[in-house]
Amino acid sequence: MRWVVRGLLVLVSVACLALAVIYGGSEWAIRKSHAVALPNIVADRSPAGVAEGGRIASAMGCRGCHGPNGNGVLLADVPGVIHAATPALARVAASYSDAELARLIHHGIKRNGQGVYVMPIEGHSRIADEDVARIIGWIRTLKPSAADRTDTLSFGPLARLGILTGGLKQEVIETPRATAKRPADTGAYIASTVCAGCHSLTEPREAHDDGRRVPPLLEVAPAYDLPAFRKLLHTGIGLSPRDLGLMGRVAKGDLSHLTDDEVAALHAYLQAEAAKTPAK
Repeated sequence: MRWVVRGLLVLVSVACLALAVIYGGSEWAIRKSHAVALPNIVADRSPAGVAEGGRIASAMGCRGCHGPNGNGVLLADVPGVIHAATPALARVAASYSDAELARLIHHGIKRNGQGVYVMPIEGHSRIADEDVARIIGWIRTLKPSAADRTDTLSFGPLARLGILTGGLKQEVIETPRATAKRPADTGAYIASTVCAGCHSLTEPREAHDDGRRVPPLLEVAPAYDLPAFRKLLHTGIGLSPRDLGLMGRVAKGDLSHLTDDEVAALHAYLQAEAAKTPAK
C-alpha cells in the first residue's frame, strides 16, 4: 500500500511539474513584447468616412467576429482548451489612441506591446491606411452598452501546450504591408485583405471552425462565372446545394457587404491569375 501511495505522489508531482512548465512557458510566449512603431493614422470621422468604415468593417469580418454593433462575441468555449470571446470594440477603443488601434489592426500588436491570438492579421495587415482610418472612425461612433461582453480570451492546458510547442501562434506581422491609399486594382486588394483571412491564392488551408479543407482561390475561381460567383459571395450558396460551412456563414454576414463592382473586380482578378497559373 505504501508503494502505491508513493507512486501516486510521484505521478501527481510529475503532473504538477508538467503543468507548471506548460503554464510558465506559454505565459512567457503570451507576454512577449513586439517593438513596432505607431503608424501616423488618424480616424476619419467624416460622415462619409464613418459610413464607409462601417461597410468595410463588415466586409473585412470585424463585425462578424465582434458582433454587428461591436459588442463582442463568444467564438468558442472548449473546456480545457480555449475560451475565445472577442472584446467589445467601444471598450477597447476607449483606452486606445487612433495610432494604437491602427497598429492593432495592421500588426496584431496590443497597446501593451503584446501580440494577439485568433484575430486574422494576415488580411488586416494589407488594409490601406485610408480604409483603416475609416474603420477607426466607425469604431469611435460606438458606445459601451449593457450588451457588451466582459469576458475575454483565455487558454486551457491544451491550448497552452499548443502555444509552447508552436502549434498556436500569435497573429503578429511586424513588417508594414499596407499602402496609403486603396489600390486601383480592387480585385487584388479584396483578395489580399477580405479573402486572405481564410484563403491562400495557391495553397489549401484548414477551416478555423471545423478543420475542413479550404481550397486555394485559384482552384475555385475557374469553376464560377460571374453570376454564380456573385451568388456564392452574397448568399454562401455554391455550385451545389451542399453546406459550405464557415464560407456560407461568412458570405451571408460579411461578403454580402461587397458591392457588385467589387465582386466583379475580384472575379476578374482571380480568373486572370488562374489563367497565368499552371494547373497542378
